[in-house]
Amino acid sequence: MPARLPPLGAIEAFAAAARTLSFTDAAGELNLTASAISRRVALLEHTLGVALFHRVTRGLRLTAAGETYLAAITPALDQLRAAGAAMTSSARSGTVRLAVLPSFAALWLFPRLAALETAHPGIDLRVSTVARAPDLTQSDVDLAVAIGTGDWRGWSSTRLMAMRCRPVCAPSLRKSLRIPADLERHTLLGVSQPRGFWRRWCREVGLPPFPPRRTLRFEGLHLLYEAAASGLGVALAFDDLVAPYLADGRLVEPFDHGFVPDQAYHLLSRPGERRRGVRVVRDWLLSA
Repeated sequence: MPARLPPLGAIEAFAAAARTLSFTDAAGELNLTASAISRRVALLEHTLGVALFHRVTRGLRLTAAGETYLAAITPALDQLRAAGAAMTSSARSGTVRLAVLPSFAALWLFPRLAALETAHPGIDLRVSTVARAPDLTQSDVDLAVAIGTGDWRGWSSTRLMAMRCRPVCAPSLRKSLRIPADLERHTLLGVSQPRGFWRRWCREVGLPPFPPRRTLRFEGLHLLYEAAASGLGVALAFDDLVAPYLADGRLVEPFDHGFVPDQAYHLLSRPGERRRGVRVVRDWLLSA
């Protein structure tokens, strides 16, 4: 009868400890506790009937049996990792995962998705919404859209859309807004994060600081523009996502004053990504 294989978790724990010569470092690598690594190595030693490590004061030292066993299992572990990577790559090859801001999804992306499906029917696009750029090392996202100055660790970024800040309001409020100082009598609408854009706009037009009658803040630009269209106050539009509201008359611009902040919308992609589907979606986003 063939000998039973030791538990793979025990083999993996031994290999990590052998590379690092530390149960603590191996634990960090495998996201386990040091005691868990120690127990798994002890189980492997019991199963094999040999000691694999000398436990010394300052860490670990492989025994002769440990060195022999490590040399024997390393090629097999490398093959297992390669097989897993190949399967993951194959499963993801036809799927493109795109993470965007909720307002960008509602106001810009969704109205255009039919055009993408018509032009590229073979693309399996999976859209998720995020509040900020995802962590490259802890996410399976292929592409992302985020607001910033273009510096996101690990990502390659391309400027996608500029921002332009200017007040907008419902047509019913237009008559009461003849000059910027009239804003003192109105509720000012903004987003929860980032803040400070109303103050910047006031500085740009030479308006001294003033206490508004009231302020309301919303999570995301979609809610902000809907609130303004409902007549709740004067909003500071950030970008061209407000264009549909201006085009159909739900919002108007009471003043011909705006400013362009340092931030912009950027398209983030993984460096060196070569899959055709990802390239197609990236090129489409940049040209849509």
